[in-house]
Parts: sequence; structure tokens; C-alpha cells
Amino acid sequence: PSCRSPTMTDQWTMNYLYYKGKFGFVRNTKTLPWGTGPVLTVGKPCVNSAMGKNRTSQKDMMVFHEDSGLILNPHERDGSIARVAPTLHQWDRCSNWINPWFREHKQLYMRKDRPEDEPAVTWVESN
Repeated sequence: PSCRSPTMTDQWTMNYLYYKGKFGFVRNTKTLPWGTGPVLTVGKPCVNSAMGKNRTSQKDMMVFHEDSGLILNPHERDGSIARVAPTLHQWDRCSNWINPWFREHKQLYMRKDRPEDEPAVTWVESN
């Protein structure tokens, strides 16, 4: 089809549309600072070309709840509805620390209703 993009697009497409006012209601369309709101882009601390070969080592930008292990929005105050990051975006770019985190916190994403249930995150081994 002629309307199909020849290459995969990501954030740059949204940035272009946002800054050109293409979402409509321009005065009502806002961005949220990193570390706030309903989506935490964990790829930000994991994909930083300025870090050179250590570009996946910025786990120190992340905030974890001490008791539960949940990943928190670092710039949301305690008690905020979005303090616990509701959605993690680009977590796959953080394999150096996110894979061990998944292994250590299976109780947060594994279905436990029946022993034969599949993991909620299908690529994670249930053993």
C-alpha cells in the first residue's frame, strides 16, 4: 500500500506531530516531564549515546520501592497516583538490569491462579 511507512518509526514521529500541532486542541495538548505520569520510559536511562560503551548502566536514574520492588516514577511525590509507574516503556533496552529484576520479582507479573497458568510476560521462563 502506498500509505505504508518504508521504515519503522518511533518517537520522532510523535515529536514531529506534537511540535507541528497536529494532535488538535493545541492549547490543551501537553507533554509530561520524564519520570512523571502514566508511562515511564525506562529506555531513557538505558539508551544514552553520551555514555559510550557504558550506555546501559544508568540504573541509578531509576527508583525502586524498598519493600515491594516496584519501579517508581522518580519525579512523582509519595502518595501520587502515578508514584508507582503504571506502564514501563522501552524496558527491553535495559537488559543488563531489567532481566535480573524480572527474575527477582516474578510475583509482580506471574499469574498464580492455577499451576498450569502461563506467565503474564510470555517470554519469561516460569521455572
